[in-house]
Amino acid sequence: MTSSSLVTFDTAGFEPCGPGQWFVPTHPYVVVLTAHDVLPPSAAWLDELDVMRAELARRHAATGWLIEADAVPVDGVRALYTLVGERIPGRERGFRYRASFLFAKRNRTVVLRGQFDEWDITGMRESLVLLRRGVSLDDDPRHPYAPELRFHPSDDAAWDFLLPEHPLSKARAWARTVRETAVVEREFAAEPEYA
Repeated sequence: MTSSSLVTFDTAGFEPCGPGQWFVPTHPYVVVLTAHDVLPPSAAWLDELDVMRAELARRHAATGWLIEADAVPVDGVRALYTLVGERIPGRERGFRYRASFLFAKRNRTVVLRGQFDEWDITGMRESLVLLRRGVSLDDDPRHPYAPELRFHPSDDAAWDFLLPEHPLSKARAWARTVRETAVVEREFAAEPEYA
């Protein structure tokens, strides 16, 4: 376990690489913990989950895509969990998957983010799922949060068991560990929530 003044979480397998940052030496995986005075940009928050999901899906469509968004408890504190995919900047191939937990209080936010990049061979998950489903890329279903957007079938959590070492599977596994083991500092937890 490691800690900051506000959140303690499991860093097994990670090494520190700066204040509030950890990495995995053998893979391009990074975890960052930051605190901000900036509040969430959306007027829709955790009490308007459907509105917030649709807004986030549309916003992320400009640079990538939203895979999951939910209001989740972490050590009894409500947080916004998001899982996002995007192209890796500066590379022709490969995707980056970011799992984030945003804790928003009235005057500040804390963000815990795990970033998991594809390495070596890319496109394996997508190809395997296409073969298993027996359909083409044109048959992608509509996004569950914003029907005007497409959704990548290979991003579904049901496929994680086929490729547990894939960065998307790793991002979800890391997020589960955070939800199960993270500890939020009591004073921060007791602050009034953002509304």
